[in-house]
Amino acid sequence: MKKTILFIAMTMLVALGSVAHAQKIATINTAKVVDTLPMKDSALAQLAKIEQGYAMRLQDLEMEMQNKEKDYQAKLAMKASPAQLELIQKSFQRLQQEAQETQEAYKTEIQSEQAKLYQPILDAVKKSAGEVAKAKGYAHVIDNSTGSVVWSANAADDITAAVIAAMLKK
Repeated sequence: MKKTILFIAMTMLVALGSVAHAQKIATINTAKVVDTLPMKDSALAQLAKIEQGYAMRLQDLEMEMQNKEKDYQAKLAMKASPAQLELIQKSFQRLQQEAQETQEAYKTEIQSEQAKLYQPILDAVKKSAGEVAKAKGYAHVIDNSTGSVVWSANAADDITAAVIAAMLKK
């Protein structure tokens, strides 16, 4: 009996102790923070340059394919030999393959560059969010830009505006 009472008393103490040490949790919308930063604009400009280079190359390939198609139609109308027509077809297929490889290289490079350019921005946001959270007494910060926070009881726990202000001061 004494052991049961002692166990209940210890359980109550542990439960009360954990309630007394409840930790404050803040939320932040990192997408909104990143959208307000001037660093994002320079990253977008660099990505646009890469995109423009690939767009020009793809446009050139498209023109070459159109020319090959016209050449093929002209040779076909002039009753060219099957060997000549096959040569044009193979050349056209190589151009199609090159266009596909260029598109794949574009996607890969854009993803890689985007990750490389955005990582320092995200690191700065994370650092600033930590500083703001610490100053406001929060133990944890949850990013709600992906919709993972379904509900928050207190809008004052959203530190997005404070982080934006802190980052724009830097």
